[in-house]
Amino acid sequence: MVLLSIAMYEAAVFPLTSDGVSDEKQEARCTVAYRLAAYDGLPRSVRVSAAAALEALDDGVDAERARAAVKELSLAVSECRSGRSLLGDAFDSSSG
Repeated sequence: MVLLSIAMYEAAVFPLTSDGVSDEKQEARCTVAYRLAAYDGLPRSVRVSAAAALEALDDGVDAERARAAVKELSLAVSECRSGRSLLGDAFDSSSG
């Protein structure tokens, strides 16, 4: 869900058409993305990647940087779903 919400926010920040998304819809998508990214139940690697993607999107200037950050988030989610990064997250001292 966090990946989907950030992808929706990305589409609002960098719409395909000049009249793509209203400011209100962009703000709503941003709010949802931040709320989902802040969920404590997410693995640390996903939270960190989500934060980087949100930062890149909030800048709203460099579409390539934002796209790369969202791709990194996608990879982090994929790794967690396959179980590859969960062991590292479990032993991370900052995860509580």
